[in-house]
Amino acid sequence: MLEIGSYMKISFCILGLLMTFHVTASTTSADHDFDLVVVGATFSGMAAAINSAEMGHRVALVEEYPHIGGLMTGGLSFTDFLSYEVLGGTFADYMQRVEKYYQKKYGADSQQVKDCHSGIHAEPHVSMEIFHQMLAEYENNIVLYTLHRIESVGLNAEKEALENISFRDLRRNTLVTFGGKFFIDATYEGDLAARAGVKYVVGRESRQQYGEVFAGKIYFENGRILIGSTGEGDSGVQGYNFRLIMTNDPSNRVMVKKPANYKRETFLPTAEILKKGLISNVFSEGRDAVLRAQMIPNRKADINDIKNSPVRIALLGKNYEYPDGTVELREKIIDEHKQHILGFVYFLQNDPEIPDKFRTEARSWGLAKDEFVDNGNFPTRLYIREARRIVGQYVFTENDVRLAPNSIRTKQHSDAIAIGDYALNCHGIQAQGPLYKSISEGDYGHVPPPFQIPLGVITPKEFNNLLVSVAVSASHVGFSALRLEPTWTALGQAAGITAHLCLKNNISARDVVPEDVQNLLHKKGAKTIYVSDVERNSSYFQAVQYFGTKGFFHHLYDLDSVELTAPKSLYGTQYREAFPFHTVEPARRIDQELADYWINLLALKGQQLKRAQDLINRRLSRGDFLVELFDIINHSKH
Repeated sequence: MLEIGSYMKISFCILGLLMTFHVTASTTSADHDFDLVVVGATFSGMAAAINSAEMGHRVALVEEYPHIGGLMTGGLSFTDFLSYEVLGGTFADYMQRVEKYYQKKYGADSQQVKDCHSGIHAEPHVSMEIFHQMLAEYENNIVLYTLHRIESVGLNAEKEALENISFRDLRRNTLVTFGGKFFIDATYEGDLAARAGVKYVVGRESRQQYGEVFAGKIYFENGRILIGSTGEGDSGVQGYNFRLIMTNDPSNRVMVKKPANYKRETFLPTAEILKKGLISNVFSEGRDAVLRAQMIPNRKADINDIKNSPVRIALLGKNYEYPDGTVELREKIIDEHKQHILGFVYFLQNDPEIPDKFRTEARSWGLAKDEFVDNGNFPTRLYIREARRIVGQYVFTENDVRLAPNSIRTKQHSDAIAIGDYALNCHGIQAQGPLYKSISEGDYGHVPPPFQIPLGVITPKEFNNLLVSVAVSASHVGFSALRLEPTWTALGQAAGITAHLCLKNNISARDVVPEDVQNLLHKKGAKTIYVSDVERNSSYFQAVQYFGTKGFFHHLYDLDSVELTAPKSLYGTQYREAFPFHTVEPARRIDQELADYWINLLALKGQQLKRAQDLINRRLSRGDFLVELFDIINHSKH
């Protein structure tokens, strides 16, 4: 069986090379030519490829690893977001396919369907099957290459555009060059952008750079966030860990074996914590446990690190060199994380210092035998929560999730291409002294209202035909709210649409009209503003998204007359009911004051203004008013 990273070790030995930043002015003809080359078959990369291919473009989708799907097929199966109303576009399409899969295989009323939670939770092998189906629907336009690692990047003579990328085919140890008119970097690490020479950041900014409360050193102790005395930035990177897929089903359980370099003393502090009764369980969906077991279908759990816990599986401080690391160094860090988590589980299940109650519970779980079958049942990807972050046309920061002036909504972005609904959330940067000391540095959590994400975060400053959909332009704090598969996928879809418009109109990524991107996204059910009562199957959807993105709803509710309360939890998980007061109430009859306000926001003139004002006398609902107004705007453009 191919162990995690084995193919990387083998290829490194073959190459005998370090990962160097090799950029050339292009004089080499390509072996294959494409309209679009997408590097990284993460879901973000696949969304970019699919949405561009759907528009008729020929796309190369190139992946360094053997498998597609990134983390969503590599261990992360309990997907992070807060409210379902944030999900749309390509990601929602995936969810529908997941739910239909479980309905067809197990029945509409089955436990598996209930456990998939409307398609948001899928076993890794199920996600893999669905992703291949999604790509296969565009097999005439998308060519998939796995086990291809970037070797060099060719630029045009002016060094303002990429012309080709040379990859090392790790199966054959040969070089192959793909030419392209447009390129998208959808890797977790931002490898293509870095190779090309895009400016990027690794680590944390100072508190002063962007005026962010959570920047610089920050501590968590006894349920309270303690702001550090210094606000200086540093090279610290948010902690990584593997997301094991484990099960308590004896028929599908594989017990963890003692790792080759197991060091018992590393884990002994955990035994003392358990003896003192500071933690109630080994596995739990909540946070009072050693390992967070987030349940997915068929009695499996996605195992994750627990923030702010006295026991951690994230190796804080052991990953700083990963983002810019050579192939060899990255492999070393990956293996260190693998050995740590396997050693940790083995310790919990076997060590005599673990109280019987906890050891018995731990031994009731094992690795899922039917997952990662070509990799020893171990996840194929390390959870890279944060690596490089480009410095693009816009830098997303903590300030972008703060409330807009006199509004219950966050900062408005008329050029938004996606939305997010998650906390500013960091799993820590550095362990203070012993690995399991109760204070960790860098942990924070703050839940804002849903927020918009502008086009500039995926647009590098340096090139006119490159977009970056995962290692996006953000501060460390801002990125901590963006670093989620649904968000990255939405940004990938937007990147694919933007690439299409650039190819179609022969324009630079810097010159694309945000509204053109938004209109195509809305037609595909993607969202650029959070509205909880108008979904993508509604006849009002496109009009509501269009006008909401222009700020129509930022003052729909009077800030002084509403009482904001935290939405209730769903299913006992982190998922929540819709965020309050982010509705439009489309069936409600529009009053003249609101109609006048909306019309004035558009600054219409002449016949357009007259037609808009005539709508007021028709006693329309809010939704119908917006649809009619949308028709007036679009009619004038065509």
